Amino acid sequence: MSGHRRNAIVVVAATSLGGLTWLAPASFAADPLWNGEYLLTLSANAKTGISMAASQPEYAHRTTVSISSKCSSGSCIATVDNPPPPKNDSLPRTIEFTWNGSQWVREMTWQWDCLLPDGTTEPDPAKSITVYTPGANGVLTGVFHTDIKSGACKGNVDMPVTAAPTHPPVV
Repeated sequence: MSGHRRNAIVVVAATSLGGLTWLAPASFAADPLWNGEYLLTLSANAKTGISMAASQPEYAHRTTVSISSKCSSGSCIATVDNPPPPKNDSLPRTIEFTWNGSQWVREMTWQWDCLLPDGTTEPDPAKSITVYTPGANGVLTGVFHTDIKSGACKGNVDMPVTAAPTHPPVV
């Protein structure tokens, strides 16, 4: 398994979410704070897409992280407070998501570790967009979408993502 998938959870799920602020879905429109400790899941075992990487077997990746968010001047940023070190050197070290009014979004340009049939890897240029949509009980769901621009893995890959609070609110 290549390191980009282990890091994708960081990238996708912001592999480090912290705090403990629980907001009802209706609250997100006015105050979209994303704070607390979350279990992030990158469902690499449910990949789809036209890249050959989409059909390569893999398992789901999970990690627990801490996230904190701040809003000012109409802009909200959620930051993974304690991201694990990336396995792929082309991945950004800082993990931040921006609130677009309905979803938390992260975009990045990096090098996909393309697994070749002989077991070696080649770095293929890629751009990824991860989106998380707040839902019931503080759970966020979305997708980690990657466009691989060239190389053996050229094409796209989509992987479902979730961020579930480790300490759900008591109702």
